[in-house]
Amino acid sequence: MESAPILDMTESGVESSESKSSRDTEKLPAVVSGRFSVIDFGVLAVKNGLLTREQLEHCRRKQTSSANLGVNRTLEDIVLEEGLMSNDEVGKVQRAQRQFIQDREKKADLKFKGYEIISTLGEGGLGTVYKARQVSLNRMVALKVLHKHWISDDEFRKRFVLEARIVGRLSHQNLVQVYDVGREGDYYYFSMEYVDGKTAEELIDESPGKRLDIAEAVDIVIQVVRAIRYYKDLDNIVHRDIKPSNIMLTKSGLVKLGDFGFVKSRLDKELGAEGMVLGTPDYIAPEQAMGKASVDYRADIYALGCSFFHMLTGRPPFEGKPDEVMLKHTREEPPNLKDLRPSISDDVIAVVTKMLAKNPDDRYSNLNILFTDLERLETTHRSKAPLRVEVGKSSALRALKMERAKLNDMEASIHRLEAQVSGFRTRQIILLVLAILGALWGIGATIAALV
Repeated sequence: MESAPILDMTESGVESSESKSSRDTEKLPAVVSGRFSVIDFGVLAVKNGLLTREQLEHCRRKQTSSANLGVNRTLEDIVLEEGLMSNDEVGKVQRAQRQFIQDREKKADLKFKGYEIISTLGEGGLGTVYKARQVSLNRMVALKVLHKHWISDDEFRKRFVLEARIVGRLSHQNLVQVYDVGREGDYYYFSMEYVDGKTAEELIDESPGKRLDIAEAVDIVIQVVRAIRYYKDLDNIVHRDIKPSNIMLTKSGLVKLGDFGFVKSRLDKELGAEGMVLGTPDYIAPEQAMGKASVDYRADIYALGCSFFHMLTGRPPFEGKPDEVMLKHTREEPPNLKDLRPSISDDVIAVVTKMLAKNPDDRYSNLNILFTDLERLETTHRSKAPLRVEVGKSSALRALKMERAKLNDMEASIHRLEAQVSGFRTRQIILLVLAILGALWGIGATIAALV
C-alpha cells in the first residue's frame, strides 16, 4: 500500500491521498463544479492552515479587482505573487483537488451494500483500499476492492479471495482483522480493520535523519515477530511481502501487519503459483527471488530483517532497479550497518546480520530465540531512547501516569509491611524477655523452696 495523506480535510468530509509515484502538476481551475460539489482552492488552503481567512479574503479582493479590469487571474497566481504560499504548498492543494475528484468518481461507480465509501487509502498490486463506514455497526473499516482489470483473470481473482479467506481465519492483536468478504456486481471485495495511525514507512520518513531510534525499531520488530510466530504455528503460512509500508501502527503504538496479497499457503497448488516470484524487490528473500518452492517462514524473517535495516538506516539494504536489487539479494552481502550509522552497537548488528543471512538455515530457525535476542536489545536500548509522544501521546502519558501510580502504591505497601514486621519483631522481643524473666523467677522460687 504505497500511499500517504497530503492534506487533512476531515471536517468537511473531504480527505485526500497521494501515491509516491510522480503526479502531473498542471493547474486546475480555482473552482471545480458540475456533477461534484464545489472544490475551492482557497477553502482547502484555509482548512489546512496554509492561508488565514483574512489572507484569503485579501486575495479574493485582488482577484475581483483584476476581473473588473478585464484581467482574469487565478487565486493560485495571486497567492504566489503575495508570497503567502510556496509552489510546493500550492501544488499539494491542487493535487488534493484532483484526488477529491477521483475519489468522487470512484464513489459514484462503487456501491457496496452496507458500506459507505469515504475516501481512497491506497493502491495495491491486486486492488484499491478505501476508507469506508460499515453502516450496520457505524464503524470505520478498510475496504479492499479487486481491480476491475483483474476480474477476468482467474488466477488473480482466486488469489484475492484466498487472501480474504486466509486472513479471515487469523485472529491476533498484531494482525489486521478481516470482517467480511463478498461480491457486489462485477466487484470482489473484503472489509477489514481500519488502522487509524501510520505505517512504519511514514514513521521513518518523518523521523530525524529518516531513521528510527533503536528501541523504537526493536519494539516494532518484536511485535511483527509475534505475528509471524502466530500464523506460522497456526498453518505454516508465509506472508511473503513484509515491508515498512505493510507494517502499521495505531496511535497507541500497537503494530498491525497487513496486506496478505502474496501469502503462501497450502492452497498455492490450486493457484498454480509454485515457481512464481512474488514479493517486493527491496525486501525479498534470496530463495523467494529465485522462485524456489521451499520458501517458508524464514523468508519472512529475512524480509523483516530488511525492514529492520531500513528503520535503522533510512534505506533498504540494496538499491537500484528492481531486477538489480533482486540479484543483489541472492549474491551480495548488505552494506555494513556501521558505515550507515556509526553509533550502532555490535549487539544490534549481530541480530540484523543473522536475520539477513543468505542461506535460510543460517537465519533464526527458532523464533523464540529471535524473540529473546530482540527483548535483550530492547532492554539494553530502552533507556537510551527518547519517548515518542507524537504517536499515541495521550496513551503514552496515561500509561506513564499509571505506572507511577503503581510504583507509589507498591512503595506504600512496602512501608506498611516494614512497619508491621517491625511491630511484630518488637512484640517477639518483649515476649521473649518476659519468658526469660518468668523462667528465672520459677528457678528462683524452686531454689528458695529447697533451701
